[in-house]
Amino acid sequence: MENESLFGKINEFFSQSRGRSLIVKGKPGAGKTTFALEFLESVRENSPVSYLSSRSSDASLYETFKWLESVSIKTEDAATSELVNVNTESLSKLERMIEEGKMSTSIEGNLVLNIQDLLPEIKLIYNFVDKNFNGNPIIVIDSIDAIAEKYDMNENVLFSLLNTDLVEKSGANLIVIIEAKEKPKLEYFADGVISMDYYLKNDFLVRTATIEKLRGISISSSPIYIYSLYAGRFLPLDRGPVLYPNTKIKMPKVENTDLFQVPLGSAELTKLNPTGEDSVPLGSLIILHREDESTGVNDLVNLMKNNMIKNAISQNRGVIDVTSGSYESSRVLTASLETENLKHYITAEKSKKSNSFIINLEGKSIAEDFPNEVVDFFLSNSSRPNLYFFSSDFLIFTYGYEFFGDLLNLINGLRPTGAIIIITDDDYYKRISHYASLTIHFREANGYVLVNSSNRRLYAATPKYDADRWPVMKLSEIV
Repeated sequence: MENESLFGKINEFFSQSRGRSLIVKGKPGAGKTTFALEFLESVRENSPVSYLSSRSSDASLYETFKWLESVSIKTEDAATSELVNVNTESLSKLERMIEEGKMSTSIEGNLVLNIQDLLPEIKLIYNFVDKNFNGNPIIVIDSIDAIAEKYDMNENVLFSLLNTDLVEKSGANLIVIIEAKEKPKLEYFADGVISMDYYLKNDFLVRTATIEKLRGISISSSPIYIYSLYAGRFLPLDRGPVLYPNTKIKMPKVENTDLFQVPLGSAELTKLNPTGEDSVPLGSLIILHREDESTGVNDLVNLMKNNMIKNAISQNRGVIDVTSGSYESSRVLTASLETENLKHYITAEKSKKSNSFIINLEGKSIAEDFPNEVVDFFLSNSSRPNLYFFSSDFLIFTYGYEFFGDLLNLINGLRPTGAIIIITDDDYYKRISHYASLTIHFREANGYVLVNSSNRRLYAATPKYDADRWPVMKLSEIV
């Protein structure tokens, strides 16, 4: 899935046979500079890179990107006079136009006729490309608006100069940052355009990078990528399907001696738990709130559930799964885990099957289907504390909309023996939310699943894989 990631797409774009120019645009604070430097850092081991800044000081950037100062172009550096490889036709043409008075360009009000005095940094860029000719060099101009204004020069002329000589005729790669939201002429002549933006969703800031074009590269049906500027770095967030192994994996036995804390089995959940622990007190009620009904949200909710189940049964603890996703969880766990572990996993369905791992539901009432003796019987070979999963859609389908009172009575009876997890959609959430010890919200944005449990932090949830190719949930904070 590397080429489907944001940096994977851009790396593929710059790896084409000839040079490419990329415009990065967006409003102030979107992270354009951080994006460009993060990309340079990802490729600088394999490609020579250079950075030209219009800032008066880049000290803060040098602190974050320790390597940056060594590749930054500075006006005090001396340019070599002899250029052997790089094309200079447009550069020479611009110099002649200035000398012939066909183009008036000034520095601090004084007419300048020497191109080396006019744009000393530009001559240094030509030197860099000449030195690294055929080495797939990448240059970042940050920003072309500010540098053009500094020398009282039209940015379209400056871009055309660099794009013609360095990109089209010398095979270099150019990343140009622009401050304006739209620059139609520059965008038209550039090979690629990325637009960076941010907006509020449910009072949280969500940052997006949109690939508007990348010549020669298939953008795919999802050109919008969510990213974070965590700790001053650009963190592109990947997305992909949740895939489970189809071969048996070894699951080490884990001892759980604490009868009053219920381990959840995921270090990532410490980010969502106000206590900062990967366990909750005995009797806790956890709500997994699906704000949006989408495949992505369902997959990540089930991923969290399946990892809780896997952790519990690895400790010989009992699990009862009364959810609409129980069939899928059962299929995944049966394909991946040994039969010995699965004896602690009990599902429920409205059927007449004779199975020691399935609770047969009559569907008349929860109280009749889940008396204490039934729960005790099915979990008689398991250790406590147990996990009990319910989903509102399954309960509505089985018992109708009037199950709520019976469910509360059942929960009160189960609390002394474990923790209860209820998966609910948005329309039913309000009825039960105030009973929760911990609520985790799931919503979708631009094909990503966003997760939070408080009003302070928002995370993007994506699958990552352990050594056995078993998926776990990774939470990346969006700032």
